[in-house]
Amino acid sequence: MSRAVSVSLQKGGVGKTTLAINLADALAARGNRVLLVDLDQQGNATEGVGFKHAYENATDHVGSVLTDDEPIDVREVVRSRDRFDLLPAHVDLDSVEDRIRNSTFGMLWVRRRIVEPLLGEAYDYVVIDSPPSLGPLSDAALIGAQNVVVPLLMSEPSVSGFERMWEHQITPIRNEMELELLAIVPNQLEGDNEERRIIGDLEESPFAGYLPTFARSAHFDDPNSPGPGIRKRIAFKRAWREGKTLREHDPDNDMLVRLDELAAAVERGGVETAPEADGELRV
Repeated sequence: MSRAVSVSLQKGGVGKTTLAINLADALAARGNRVLLVDLDQQGNATEGVGFKHAYENATDHVGSVLTDDEPIDVREVVRSRDRFDLLPAHVDLDSVEDRIRNSTFGMLWVRRRIVEPLLGEAYDYVVIDSPPSLGPLSDAALIGAQNVVVPLLMSEPSVSGFERMWEHQITPIRNEMELELLAIVPNQLEGDNEERRIIGDLEESPFAGYLPTFARSAHFDDPNSPGPGIRKRIAFKRAWREGKTLREHDPDNDMLVRLDELAAAVERGGVETAPEADGELRV
């Protein structure tokens, strides 16, 4: 089933872009046609897959599609690469938020101008790297995708960022239209007691069903496991620096199996048959 998904959290520094890049790669490795859309003003996804020049110098980019002023057809802006395609961000992307805010239908532009023309026709999956803050552009990303994967550091500030996003962004959107939480992904884990405590709290929360199998606390005590979640690996940083995905940089990395499990969950439309989340997560 074709599906768009936004990788989102209203807290920076959680590895959101790295997860978006490597989720796109994992979906492509499973035989899907994939488009990565960079809606983050910092352009890290664009640079991280080898298109820094487009972020700094391109005349046409994602901002050329999200405008009232004679928008360009999205197909003219897509950049091709070996495993998946890219719709690049640009250094001037900040202006897009004002356009969306000041246009009557601006919140629908991502859906109508990117997702609907391409999903199922040109691509099986559209993965959106969303801005790390509340605002019109991140709202448009969620409305456009109608599915979200949330990366979390196992820290109180990160979990608080998710709580705020759930209360002030996801829930209001869900009151008006369909928006599915596909997975919560503990990210950049290193192995300490705080990580164990927060994963335990997640497993006791209304959001427990959104944790992938690889992210659950049983991995702490499994001698054959490196531990739960997407582990912190220097290879992620080295791959980004080279403009490559983790798979392209290190095809034997142990985290590729977990990224494949996440991609399979996106294909299924969720980690498992999870109950409707209704409540607060407290750490």
